[in-house]
Amino acid sequence: MSSSDSSGAAPRKGGRRRKTDEAEGSPAPGRRSAGSRRRPDRSGTEDGGKKKRGKALPILLGALGLAVVALAVVLVLQFTSSGPQAPADARPSSYTIVYESERMSEVLADQEVDSRPLAEGEMFERDNEEIESQGITFTLKAKSLEDDCSAAVWGDEAAAALSDAGCTQAARAAYDSEDYVGVAALFNLRDAEAAQAVAEALEQPKSLEDKGPGFIANPGGEDPLTRLGTGYSRAEASVNGHYLMVAWAQDKSSEDPAEHQDLTSPLIALNSFKDPLYRRLGEVESNMEFQGGGQTGTEGGAGTGAGTGTGTDTGAGAGTGTDTGTGAGAGGTGAGAGAETAPGTEQPAG
Repeated sequence: MSSSDSSGAAPRKGGRRRKTDEAEGSPAPGRRSAGSRRRPDRSGTEDGGKKKRGKALPILLGALGLAVVALAVVLVLQFTSSGPQAPADARPSSYTIVYESERMSEVLADQEVDSRPLAEGEMFERDNEEIESQGITFTLKAKSLEDDCSAAVWGDEAAAALSDAGCTQAARAAYDSEDYVGVAALFNLRDAEAAQAVAEALEQPKSLEDKGPGFIANPGGEDPLTRLGTGYSRAEASVNGHYLMVAWAQDKSSEDPAEHQDLTSPLIALNSFKDPLYRRLGEVESNMEFQGGGQTGTEGGAGTGAGTGTGTDTGAGAGTGTDTGTGAGAGGTGAGAGAETAPGTEQPAG
C-alpha cells in the first residue's frame, strides 16, 4: 500500500483551483446575473441629478417671483406713504384761545335762537371746498360731520368737556396746500359760556411729553394729512356764539415739534372755515327785526308831549303841539319836535 496523505484522502487528478470570486458566488466584473436590472442612481449623478434639478427649478422661480412682488410692494409704499405719520394722539406744539366774537355771542348766544343743525352742504361746499386766503390755497381732502362729538376728539377729558357743554354736532375738515396741512373743526354747543368752557378744557400742557387732556382727532388718514402733529404745529380756538372754532396748521417740511415756526398765515386762512356762521348771523338778525316789527312806542298810540290839543276818546280828533317823545298811532310812528297830527285813541296832555 502506497503512502497516503495525512488526511487520508486521495489526491484529485486533472482538477483546477476555482477563483475566489467564483467560489464566493459573486459575478465577474462587467457581468450581470440573468434577470437583474440596473437601479436608478440616487447619489445625485446622471438621472438622479437631472430629476433633482427639475424639481428645484420651479421652487427657485417661485421664490424669485415672491421677491419681485415684495420689492414692488415696498416701492408702492414708499411712493404712497412717503411722509411721516402722526400718532393717534397727536396734538399741537402750541395752543391759544385768541378771541371771542362779541357780535356772534350776542346774536348766536345759544341753540334756542339758532336751532337749525349744521348741514353737509353748508360746511363743506361753496367757499369751504377750497379756501383761498393769505396767498394760500387750501383744498379739502377729508371731512366729517357727526352727532357723536366724542368721536371728533381723543382723550377722556376732551370728550367729557364736550359732553358737559351739550355738544350736538362736530364738523371737521382736513386741508392740504402746497406748503401746509391743517385741520379745521367747529363744535355746535349749548351756549357761548359752554363754548368758552370747552376752549379752556383743550388747553395743552407746556411739556410735549405730557399728552394733556386730549385734542382734535385728524379726519385725514393719508399722507400728507397725517404729517400734522409730527413737526411744529400750532392751533387757535375762538368762541363764536354757541360755536367753538379750532384751527390747527403745520408746515409740511417741519419735523421737530419743538422747533418754532410762524404759522400765522395758514391759521388765518383756516379760520375761514367758520364763514357759514356769518350767514346764520344774518338770518337770526333778520328774524329778530321781523319779529320786532320795526316799531317804537307803546301800543294804542299813547304819546308823551308838551302842548295843547283836542281829540276824542275814539281817536277821531287831531292833536297839535310840541311833541318831545314818540307817539305810535294806528297809522305809524311820529317822533321829534314840531306840529304832529296823529290819528289814534290818544288824548294829548295839555
